[in-house]
Amino acid sequence: MSFAQPHPAGPAGSRPGKAKRPTWHWVVLGGCSLLALLIALGVAGLVGYQILNRGNPQDTLENFYTSMENGDCRLFEESTTEEYRQTTQLDDCATFETMTSQMGALDYTVDERVNRQGYAIFEVTETYQRDGQDVEAQLRFYVRRFEGGWFVDGVEVVDAPTTG
Repeated sequence: MSFAQPHPAGPAGSRPGKAKRPTWHWVVLGGCSLLALLIALGVAGLVGYQILNRGNPQDTLENFYTSMENGDCRLFEESTTEEYRQTTQLDDCATFETMTSQMGALDYTVDERVNRQGYAIFEVTETYQRDGQDVEAQLRFYVRRFEGGWFVDGVEVVDAPTTG
């Protein structure tokens, strides 16, 4: 009198009417997952490298002052834009070396740094000697980011040099 007969038990965990997936299916699925993970890690690594390798505008400013102090024309060219060199008429090494050979000790202090879109703007107090007297000037440096690096693109005199 019983209408419902129990189904015969199959392998543990199997359901009636559902076929087991073949092994190759799991291998393909695992391979695709691994490939997607490797691509994601590669993209994350590339983005991280680009972020960390952007350079530092402070280093560019330091290179600029080092080039002026040592008369290093190559370092000067590496830390400034072509437009800046043309504007200041220091677009060839002979002129640059003549100008820097007349300079004495040059010291600077960064008073403030402001970041703008594509620029880092530095307020700098520059100290040097002229005719045996200390001279102090307030300058504003515009360090521009382009072509994967930072370059001095302009200098503005904030307060005229004063002797002290």
